[in-house]
Amino acid sequence: MERLFKKIPQKKVSDKVFEQIKTHIITGKFLPGEKIPPEMELTSLFNVSRSSVREAILKLECLGFVEQKRGDGTFVKSVTQAPIQDYMEEMTGEKDFLAGLMEVRIVLETWAAATAASRATDEDIEALKEILDEMENHKTEKMGYELNVKLHSRITSATRNPFLIHMMGSILQWLSTITQKVYADRKKYPERKQELTRQHSRIVKAIADRNPGEASAAMADHLNYTLRKATKNNDHL
Repeated sequence: MERLFKKIPQKKVSDKVFEQIKTHIITGKFLPGEKIPPEMELTSLFNVSRSSVREAILKLECLGFVEQKRGDGTFVKSVTQAPIQDYMEEMTGEKDFLAGLMEVRIVLETWAAATAASRATDEDIEALKEILDEMENHKTEKMGYELNVKLHSRITSATRNPFLIHMMGSILQWLSTITQKVYADRKKYPERKQELTRQHSRIVKAIADRNPGEASAAMADHLNYTLRKATKNNDHL
C-alpha cells in the first residue's frame, strides 16, 4: 500500500500567500486594474517575511495575474487580458472595430447594470455615488477618462459575477480611448462632460433605487450616445 501513495510535502509560505492572492483575483475580490496592498502591508497582514511576499508577487506576475509598475505599485490584471488584448491590437485599425466593441459592451453592460440593481450592496452604491461626485468636480479630461473606467468597473463588480468582472476588465482598458473620442472636440468638452455626468447619474440612481429595468435602459442610452459621438469624431480608432 505504501507504494501507491506519496507523502505530501508541506507548501512553502510564499505558495500559501500566492494561493490566497490568486483566489481573490480569480473570484473578483481584487478587481482588474486595482492596486493590491504594498509589500510591507501584505507582510503584516499575512504575518510572514517580506521575502515570502516578494516571491509570491513575482510568481503572480510571471503567471499574468498582476503587473508591477515601478514606483507605482502592483496592479491586478484580468485573467482574460492577454488573448483579448492581442486580438484588439490586431483589430484596432479596422473600420468596424469600434462599433463591434460597443455592441459587445451594450450586451454585457446593460445586463451588468440590471444585475447590479438587484445585487449591489449599500457599500457598492455609496462607492458609485462617490465616483459621481468626483466626476462632477474633476477639472481635466484625463481624470474624466479614468473616472469613467472606475465607474463602469464598479458597476460590473457589483454583479458579483467573476466571469463578467474579468471579461469587462479586459474590455475596459480600451474605454479611455473611446471616451477620448467623445471628448475629442475641446470646445464641446464642458457640454459633453455635463451630458455624460447626467447619464451616469441616471444609471447610478436606477441601481440605488433597485430598478433593474431602468438601470438597463439608462446604460443602453448612455452607451449608444457614446458610440454616436465617438464614431462622429473618427471613423475608427
